[in-house]
Amino acid sequence: MKSYRFFYHYHKASQGMTVHFRGRCIPCKNIVCNVATESKWNKQQPRLVMQGHASEVEETNGTVIIR
Repeated sequence: MKSYRFFYHYHKASQGMTVHFRGRCIPCKNIVCNVATESKWNKQQPRLVMQGHASEVEETNGTVIIR
């Protein structure tokens, strides 16, 4: 199965997290990440982003599961 780049960060306006995967922005409250991630510091907002590679992202009841 092919893997794609994803990243997630805190989104102040929604007071929760957002997961970005394959052109989608998924707002959520909880994230379960089952793959390796690394931190990335940006010069502009969002300053800190966690990124990695995943084959799928599943959304259920405000929780996003990254596989």
